[in-house]
Amino acid sequence: MTVFTRRTPRPVPKTAASAELSDVSFAVSGKSLLRKVSFEVRSGEVLALVGPNGAGKSTALAVLAGDLTPDSGEARIAGEAVPRWSTVDLARLRAVLPQQNAVSFPFTVGDVVRMGRAPWAGTDAEAGDDEVVARALAATGMTEFAGRRLTTLSGGEQARAALSRVLAQDTGVLLLDEPTAALDLRHTEDVLRIASARAGDGNAVLVVLHDLGLAAAHADRVVVLDRGEVVATGPPGEVLTESLLTEVYRHPIEVFAHPRTGKPVVLPHRPAEES
Repeated sequence: MTVFTRRTPRPVPKTAASAELSDVSFAVSGKSLLRKVSFEVRSGEVLALVGPNGAGKSTALAVLAGDLTPDSGEARIAGEAVPRWSTVDLARLRAVLPQQNAVSFPFTVGDVVRMGRAPWAGTDAEAGDDEVVARALAATGMTEFAGRRLTTLSGGEQARAALSRVLAQDTGVLLLDEPTAALDLRHTEDVLRIASARAGDGNAVLVVLHDLGLAAAHADRVVVLDRGEVVATGPPGEVLTESLLTEVYRHPIEVFAHPRTGKPVVLPHRPAEES
């Protein structure tokens, strides 16, 4: 468990919220997972990171979070190289939701969410812990679960508790790795609406998604990764095309405009059934 010392944080305004990879390469055991990857998530936007399995999405997020050190290139948070931030300052700048949120100890949901406030211990922000935790629980619909042991919850409920912890950390940058993987349709939409709301408050939100329809519906911009390389970046309507996605996913893809919103709807091509 990371221990945060009590000291005055470096002053970084939330309006400076941003995160960036610049020409990042990363390899494991000689296998290249990222090749000169560059992208930025800006204050006020939701950026969706998409691509097939093994494309490098989670690796890119981990480098951006400071959990992995790139072989070359640089990760920056709030305009400064990640290694230049102390552990506590980094925790006050960016919050990370990993794919796996395994908790073996019987903490209550309220305990887990309150862990998100640890970086702010000893600062003026600590006085608002109760209010911030309450808001985070309410945002994910977990208020009534606050007294429940996390180990007694369903996978989807545990995922929402983990997101509550990230929200309670109250940082300018949110890095969410497949936050909808264990959720039903309603709660999936809720999570992406929360992401959009946080972006509306000036946060920079990066979301790794497998569902291209969700990326099209909720992201301001999309980065498409394939075999460790960025192959496209831009608004969903410009990036999520049939030709590009068919090539990247190595499967025929259909893209058409939603009849009400006009946003792209992305589906695998399925032949018509024979009568």
